[in-house]
Amino acid sequence: MLPAMPFTRCATPADAAAAWQQVHDQAAEAAFLVFGAEAPGTGASWCKDCVVADPVLRAAIARLRPGLRVYECPVPTREEWKGNAAHPYRTHPGLRIERIPTLILMGGGREQGRLVEADCRDPARVAAFLGA
Repeated sequence: MLPAMPFTRCATPADAAAAWQQVHDQAAEAAFLVFGAEAPGTGASWCKDCVVADPVLRAAIARLRPGLRVYECPVPTREEWKGNAAHPYRTHPGLRIERIPTLILMGGGREQGRLVEADCRDPARVAAFLGA
């Protein structure tokens, strides 16, 4: 069983922007995970890449960075995301999300790096990214 991790779900892009600003201003270490949300009726994510990446990311964070604060930032629906250049996760100056899933590592008040799409489901790349 994986240990409990400090995950915080940002229900809206405004919540994610506020968390990003706090992490930035405090020069804290944290990660932002942007992914396709679960459908209310089924509990399944509409994003197939996210479904595959989720257990890889969670296991690696639990094993390699168990104290890392992670902000989960769901994209509610496929319709809100696909082809929407004005989505707040795309336009936020710090997040600038182009594809999901995306894992952004923050430290010292700035972005330290990011993994996008297929890299998020590759255990070796995730481990290297998290500093294994």
